[in-house]
Amino acid sequence: MSSAPIIIIGAGPAGLLAAIAAGKQALVLERNPYPGKKLLLSGSGQCNFTNALDNDDFLFHLRSASHFLKPALYAFDKDAFIDLLAREGCGSAKREDGKYFPETKHSASVRDALYQAAVKSGAKFSFDTHVSSVSKQAGGGFAVKTDKTVISADRIILATGGKSYTQTGSDGLGYVIAKSLGHKIEPLTPALASVDLIPASRFTDCAGISLKNVPIAFCSPQGRIKDRGDLLFTHTGLSGPVILNNAFLIKAGSSIAISFVEGGAHKLQDLVLQEPKKSLQTALKAFALPTALIARILGYLAIDGSQQLAQLKSKDRNLLGAYLQNAVFHVKSVESFETAMATAGGIDLADIRIRTMESRICPKLYFAGEILNYHAPTGGFNIQLAASTGWLAGSSAVLPPS
Repeated sequence: MSSAPIIIIGAGPAGLLAAIAAGKQALVLERNPYPGKKLLLSGSGQCNFTNALDNDDFLFHLRSASHFLKPALYAFDKDAFIDLLAREGCGSAKREDGKYFPETKHSASVRDALYQAAVKSGAKFSFDTHVSSVSKQAGGGFAVKTDKTVISADRIILATGGKSYTQTGSDGLGYVIAKSLGHKIEPLTPALASVDLIPASRFTDCAGISLKNVPIAFCSPQGRIKDRGDLLFTHTGLSGPVILNNAFLIKAGSSIAISFVEGGAHKLQDLVLQEPKKSLQTALKAFALPTALIARILGYLAIDGSQQLAQLKSKDRNLLGAYLQNAVFHVKSVESFETAMATAGGIDLADIRIRTMESRICPKLYFAGEILNYHAPTGGFNIQLAASTGWLAGSSAVLPPS
């Protein structure tokens, strides 16, 4: 039986950072023929790998997981990430919205830099290697069974990712392994996903239209949720950050209320008084809504947009004002794991030591990345957290166990 001091399962950003930190002690097992397959798809192939927020503001966006993730972020934050990439020849560019991308605008630049750094550190890689199980050995350590052989290791880092983008190989194997070693798995849900609407709710002819900083509200198992952010219409439903970030809470059969114009009823009444001779369709441009969306709303409500505001019947004015303020869309489904960008749920954080990423249940077992039960919004959070937890797990694994 061959052996390695540390076996890292998974060569995504979490596994690559763990390998960089663990160096020559690490053997990385990856089922794909190359590292970072999912990373190559991130940010539409451009790879938004972090953002400009300082650490405390970054943590504020992580909901209840902020306390758990704080040591990892401070161990390897955005500055450390940017510096690491720069040392490997991958420059970074910050957009006006604070998102960081590689200067090349190609995800492969980030992937190649991380892999190059891992190889330089002395880590070894075995690609096209399918792990089927990890078991504890009677004399200590672990036996890792693959489709090729069985390898013994003193320590294991599970960086297998979640279940999202299943075509990249994220099939949930890590959860199976963790459960076999005694860990509890919180329910898994697609996250960072678009929603499909029932046909009657779809604004198909508005596909591609985006709106900035739009308030939405919906009911979830946690109660009524309110949020605001950028919204995108698709051919079959809704997307954009405000939808993606809440997708793990949105359920099929529920409804989403969107406020196209806050205080729409009162603002429409003011518009009628101020511009009585303007056509309705022209006057509504004062609300900074796209022309195609205005036409779709008026068509949906069966209101003639060519009429002057002064001619608008009271019932139509009330109907339109109420809709602008609170348009209700009915959800048919949320994207599945096949197309969702991330996974909500995962390894119960209570069973992980926050300063090392080591298991409290199974000593010398470490976790990193999306396999853990945290959920982060779009905007570079998820790749940064994969890198941060990977670095902390890798650097901790080369130390004596706690």
